[in-house]
Amino acid sequence: MNDLPETSCSNEATDLETIDYLRGVKSSTCLLLPMTPSPTPLDFKHPLSEEMNEGQFLNITEDSKISSAMQNSDASAGDSSSSGDSNSVVQDPVSAQLINNISMLDYQTLSKNGDLIVGQPEGCKINGNLNVNNRKLPNFVNWNWVIIRKVLLWVVLSGLVACLGAIIAMVITIPKSCDPDLPWHQGKVFYEVFPASFKDSNDDGFGDLKGLIKKLDYIKDLGCNTVRLNYIFEAQDYPENYNHATYLLKVDRSLGVLKDFQDLVKAIHDKEMYIILDIPVLSMVASTENKNTNHSSVLTNDTSVGYSDMSAAIKFWSQGQNVDGFYLKNLENFVDDVNFAKSLQIWKHIIGSGKILIASEKALELTKGDDLTVFLNRIDLIDVYLDLNEGVKGLKNHIDKVVFGTLRAKAHYPWILWNVGNVNSERVSSRFSNNTLALTALEMSLPGTISLFYGDEIGLKGLSKNEVEKDFHEYNKIHNLVSMSFTGNNESAAILPWNSKPISGPRYHYFNIIKKFIEIRLKTPTIYLRAIFKDGSAARNMKIRITEENLFIIERWFPRRNSCVFIGNFGGKSISTDLSSMFYSGTIMASTNSSFVGQVLYFENVTFSPNSAMILKLGK
Repeated sequence: MNDLPETSCSNEATDLETIDYLRGVKSSTCLLLPMTPSPTPLDFKHPLSEEMNEGQFLNITEDSKISSAMQNSDASAGDSSSSGDSNSVVQDPVSAQLINNISMLDYQTLSKNGDLIVGQPEGCKINGNLNVNNRKLPNFVNWNWVIIRKVLLWVVLSGLVACLGAIIAMVITIPKSCDPDLPWHQGKVFYEVFPASFKDSNDDGFGDLKGLIKKLDYIKDLGCNTVRLNYIFEAQDYPENYNHATYLLKVDRSLGVLKDFQDLVKAIHDKEMYIILDIPVLSMVASTENKNTNHSSVLTNDTSVGYSDMSAAIKFWSQGQNVDGFYLKNLENFVDDVNFAKSLQIWKHIIGSGKILIASEKALELTKGDDLTVFLNRIDLIDVYLDLNEGVKGLKNHIDKVVFGTLRAKAHYPWILWNVGNVNSERVSSRFSNNTLALTALEMSLPGTISLFYGDEIGLKGLSKNEVEKDFHEYNKIHNLVSMSFTGNNESAAILPWNSKPISGPRYHYFNIIKKFIEIRLKTPTIYLRAIFKDGSAARNMKIRITEENLFIIERWFPRRNSCVFIGNFGGKSISTDLSSMFYSGTIMASTNSSFVGQVLYFENVTFSPNSAMILKLGK
């Protein structure tokens, strides 16, 4: 309090120094503390220069004047601390020293354009090329950052657009269904053709291979992916005695020549379809006695085995003509042959991977022991014929036996090839005229692969009994091989001279109904998958029920998919029943009455028309 005059003198000296300093400055300088000695003028150091890095702060000990000023400042601070003025700053010696050091820096004032106004060293400028004490700054300072920023912005935006496009493409290309990836012969529909009765291309009275080529689009449009040709080999009195083949390496002349067959194979493959030949098993013994044959050999278990005529034929058609598989006809007659298992191994080796062998259900039943193991590992499809002669109960027992028998044991065992008519059986429309559609719908709802005999899709019937009893032709063998009829261009009127007219004309409206059943089947894995394989075991995915006489119900299910139900009335009378204890409701996907498709059916007090069938999708 008594040092007031001394303090005043000190303040006057400080004011004089401040005034001198402010004369060269265009804007005012605000000191952090009042009554603080004026800072010593310092040279401006650019923050990136080496000199600035070497000494960023003042060395208080180097300037005695600054030291004495600091002591005076401490004294002044001590005097001022005793006052009760709220604007005064209370400092301890350390903090006062730090603040005073800052106040002693030579402050510079910047204009709006960023140039130094006062105390600016020569050659130093904020904008443009910076030189500090004749030293250039790093090159990146002089880059064209305007262009760089635009380029970076363009790159970022392009990346975002590319990511958005990739996301949209993924959403668009995501498959609408996650169906399992199966071999071409599993779960599909085959079309069985007897070429001599199918399409005549040269008006000689016999169907031929060229005619078949013209009708491949018809077969594909139906929904079939494979053409299975019945006997086409050279035979005595072909086609009446088609099964008496005399030479397995040649197409019968009435069907065409080898070039025609090659054209057929190419046309089928061009349409992403497959071709299978029915080939009769003649012998399993190697042809060692025939010196005129020049059959090569294959190595099986390090033993050279000569080709039999069968092996040579399989090699010729599979490797030479690119056929996709064979139906081994009459194989059941050789299950007791000593070369049975070895022959199957050789034939499978000859055709290679991706091609198949088919055998009958009877061959499966007759094969025993070690031969059965070989059979199950070499055969790809087992042909099973469905017959309604024993009624719906007999049909149920037959299906259960096949589906839940030996074939279900392992995932790699043969699949089932279902059929309700074939080259060796009476036509389904001849046996069960009113149930043709219902039986066809039944086979379409079963697990495995389907074989559709030509003409069944339009309800063709075989020959009448009077024609079969004639002696002029062996009609007892060819009574079901009636001429195929096609809509348009008067093709339905064509009757081949080697055969006779069927007992009744075609029913063309069947085509679209059966086509719909095939379509639903092919896009519904719940229907065509044969079992639920998990951890080496096979669980059922099908159950057959018969709740009323002639009412046939098949329930199908698969994990994470809608369950499906087939309901068929194979009787001649309507059936009214209540199925609500089993199912609540379902959407009709395919029906023998096409007007029902898309409708929702509630299973309480429902009526099923005679000789009708439908496939429904149940809600999850």
